[in-house]
Amino acid sequence: MKSLYYISRSLVRSPLARRPLAAAAVVLTALSSTLSTQTFAQTDSLQEQFQQANTALEALTLTNTQLRERIARQEQLIIEMAASIEHAALLADDENSPLNGLIDRMMSDIEQFVESDLPFELEARRRQVERIRGLIDNPAAPISQKLAMLISLYQAEGAYGRSLETYTQTMEVNGVEQEVTLTRIGRIMLAYQTADRTTTAVWDKETDQWVELSAGEYRTSLTRAMNVANGSLNAELINIPISAPVAAQ
Repeated sequence: MKSLYYISRSLVRSPLARRPLAAAAVVLTALSSTLSTQTFAQTDSLQEQFQQANTALEALTLTNTQLRERIARQEQLIIEMAASIEHAALLADDENSPLNGLIDRMMSDIEQFVESDLPFELEARRRQVERIRGLIDNPAAPISQKLAMLISLYQAEGAYGRSLETYTQTMEVNGVEQEVTLTRIGRIMLAYQTADRTTTAVWDKETDQWVELSAGEYRTSLTRAMNVANGSLNAELINIPISAPVAAQ
């Protein structure tokens, strides 16, 4: 206001004092210019404050969204961990574990399989099955041990299907006990031949019995198969008697 006062006095003293309307116009013009400058400054300041507040709000909104997503993931993780802990506790309960049913089925299946399989090394395999059956039926034995022994048994039985072997065994041939040489090729053939090579027989899966082959039939082939199995002859194509394949049940 002091500046306007001096302006007013100077205008009164000046020749314009004789023209009061002109003096008033000058004063109003100066006042309007000052107010406009202040108004624009205030407007710019408010605009900047609004932009700053809006930027801060956007940042807070983004942070809030990220936190919500993180909390949702943590809640899901907590649910999964709780389920895992509950499942682990259930498995650790040997008496009520759902694995007991699986173990019983696996044991029954392998027992039936051995009895219906080719009768090679049958007594040794039966003893192994009986030993593990005793473990399975023991309520004091931990489930982990039962599973480990069952898996080991399954692996051993599975390996027979990928191997060759020949061994001697005493068995009844034509009503007479004598030593024979048995040859197994995986699970596709089990045959024996007497020491004098007069009798050669193959196990028939369909009838579950030995079938004697006619004189001379497959005799040489079986001898060569024995030599391949014991390592005295390199692997080669051999004409051997096997059962026709059947559809899996």
